[in-house]
Amino acid sequence: MARVKTELREVNFQLVQTIANQQIAEDRLNLQLTRLRLMCDFVSALNAAQTINEIYQIALNGICPALRISRAAILTNDSRHCLRYRESVGISQEYQREIENFFEGFDNREELKHRTFPYCAVLPSDRTLQRICHDENIGALAVFPLEYEHRHLGDIVAYFDIPRQFTEEEVQLTQTIVTYIAIALTRKQAEQALKSSQQFIQRIADTTPNILYIYDIEESRNIYCNQAITHLLGYTPSEIQAMGESMISSIIHPDDLPKVNEHYQDIRDNKMEDLFVIEYRMKDIHGKWKWFYSQETIFLHNDDGSVKQIIGAASDITELKEVETRLQSSLAEKEVLLREVHHRVKNNLSVVDSLLSMQARHVSDVEALKSLSDSQRRIHTMSLIHEQLYQSQDVDKVDFCEYLQRLVVNLYSSTNFNASDIELKLDIKPTLLNIDTAISMGLIVNELLTNAFKYAFPNHNKGLIEVVLYNSIEDRILHLIIRDNGIGLPQTVDFKATTSLGLRLVRILTQQLRANLDLSCSIGTSFHFTLQTS
Repeated sequence: MARVKTELREVNFQLVQTIANQQIAEDRLNLQLTRLRLMCDFVSALNAAQTINEIYQIALNGICPALRISRAAILTNDSRHCLRYRESVGISQEYQREIENFFEGFDNREELKHRTFPYCAVLPSDRTLQRICHDENIGALAVFPLEYEHRHLGDIVAYFDIPRQFTEEEVQLTQTIVTYIAIALTRKQAEQALKSSQQFIQRIADTTPNILYIYDIEESRNIYCNQAITHLLGYTPSEIQAMGESMISSIIHPDDLPKVNEHYQDIRDNKMEDLFVIEYRMKDIHGKWKWFYSQETIFLHNDDGSVKQIIGAASDITELKEVETRLQSSLAEKEVLLREVHHRVKNNLSVVDSLLSMQARHVSDVEALKSLSDSQRRIHTMSLIHEQLYQSQDVDKVDFCEYLQRLVVNLYSSTNFNASDIELKLDIKPTLLNIDTAISMGLIVNELLTNAFKYAFPNHNKGLIEVVLYNSIEDRILHLIIRDNGIGLPQTVDFKATTSLGLRLVRILTQQLRANLDLSCSIGTSFHFTLQTS
């Protein structure tokens, strides 16, 4: 019977022990569940915080229960690397000022470096700090560094009445809390930095005088534009975006629509460079058309590499276009007036030519008649230039090829010789010259051809006269060659010192044009004229 009682006692003891162990395990599990719920609530509160100060308050509310304390603070370094209290609970303002003043000293800042996670709470070793803590009734403290991704974000300071060693559970819990706080601070600082950057960019965008926009060419709609569109066209950015796919057809001028659509199609087909421009008209809110000059570049690609969005800046060039229109109108008027001037000069030269013809009727001296005839040819040579300019689209340049053909044909037909005896060969290439150069070269051709017609083939000799005109592209030199296979210049004639008015005129005009003139008499006579062109 005693044995049975002993066994029953042992069984009863084991049962009690088992129940106690189960209760302890249950209590621990309940405690872990409670702490887990508290940690979830703590993390949720951190994630929901709108400002860094809110994170500081939530951090203190989490650290105090975890360490069973009522006093704690969060400190950071300011721009001058001085210690500053950001949030605190249970400590006086006087204590905070004394601590901040203490660490403003350069020598004392060394204590702020090389912080490690504490496993106990003790008083600082510095006597001044010990005195400050004693005045605040602080018996020990622990500094928990807030660090994330090698960045020191600040410190949490926990204050105790007496020194104490942290349990392993407290260490793990505190490390978890501090880590979550550091993550929350890092994320919030990044969000604020991003927000500040976005606000900065938005302020720049809203103060620029040009319209900044992002256009989705795949969806054919505007997804962003700055406030400048309100100043320039009267629409708000939201009104532009609300137009959707109809925006282009709603505000772009009908005459510019094909150009704009082709422009965006070329971008879709990747036919354009990274930077591209286009001019077009847009209608403002009052129905007035304004000219814009857009510079655009690719902003976003699709996964397959095709263009999805472009970003651009549109400048209002309406006033420039109006000025351009006025200038074009003024230029057109001036061209008409200039053509009229050329026409009147040509008529005046014709009058002079007619006066010389009338004078010739009353002159019997052969030399005098010859001089009058030479003068008439020179006047006619200049008159042809002004006539051609009057008829040309370009009132500043002369098509010297066309002019030379007319001049040579007129001289050929007005000379008294049998046309079957002398062959005239022209090899002239298109050349544009200004009026002064064209007149001088026309007079040179007139003198040299007239001499060839008169003296190269005496006694009705047969022969060939060639006129060659071409531009040397490599060195930008204009070549004019007039040659014949006639009898050549007499040996008694010195071209550089002749008294002949015609040849003297050729030399003078060549010098005025700063050109070169080479004479060759090996076979007949050859004049090679070269002029540097721009």
